[in-house]
Amino acid sequence: MRVVKVMNNSLLLALDDSGREVILMGKGIGFNKSIGHRLKSEDIEKVFVLKDRSVSKNIIRLASEIDSTYFELAKQVIDYAIDTYGMVLMEHIYLGLTDHLSFAVKRNNEGILIQNFYTQTLKRFNPKEYQVGLYALKLMRERLQVELPEDEAGNIAFHFINAQTNHLDSMDNQKIFETVKGILDIVKYNFSILYDEDGIGYTRFVTHLRLFAQRLVNGNQDIYDYEDSFYTHVLEKCPREYECVKKIGIFIKEKFDSKLSKQEEMYLAVHIHRILEEYAQRKKI
Repeated sequence: MRVVKVMNNSLLLALDDSGREVILMGKGIGFNKSIGHRLKSEDIEKVFVLKDRSVSKNIIRLASEIDSTYFELAKQVIDYAIDTYGMVLMEHIYLGLTDHLSFAVKRNNEGILIQNFYTQTLKRFNPKEYQVGLYALKLMRERLQVELPEDEAGNIAFHFINAQTNHLDSMDNQKIFETVKGILDIVKYNFSILYDEDGIGYTRFVTHLRLFAQRLVNGNQDIYDYEDSFYTHVLEKCPREYECVKKIGIFIKEKFDSKLSKQEEMYLAVHIHRILEEYAQRKKI
């Protein structure tokens, strides 16, 4: 393996012995490395072959925005899930979990705490994934001295539920795909925008929609109407986004005979706001 580009201390772009571009992950793998450096196999913990361009592009983009510590934490949590529970996971979890851990700490530091109403359900029906979430909180407490609420373990667990290749049958996957596409279309046509499918905002939105759609398909959507000051703040700051969320609510009602919780309305509004911000920035370039 020969180094092509150092992205951060935990990620490298390299060429393998066959001349293929790959992304290499490993703790400290990028430290003091230069272009052309030949790597030893024992330094490499994870190899992403660039056959899945969407995953690889977004890992590269994320590496420019997020501290390498979060990549290392995500890798350690994922290894724990694989080694302890034998989970077979899709590669997109490396991207989604890294982004989630970073954003969770940012929210915590800003004093923004979002309650997870699915915690008790997860403990009962997905105990392995929930234990992985608790392990992630333990690591963050030890490594970052950040104390996150236990509800965050449930948010992390959703990533592992969604990423397991043997977790859903093909019919469920089709329903999830149709739901995600339906919501993306509602937002796109409501605001007459084009998505930047390589953008971080779009990636985060799709990741959230997949998790949300899976809960709907599994019948785990919570309808508890909970309002707090943060919900009210988002509602006041994002009126256009909330009008769009109402249309999504109609779509969900027709497709699943279920309503959006206040928490889900808030999440969707925030994600749509980011999508619109990214689109506005691209139009200025």
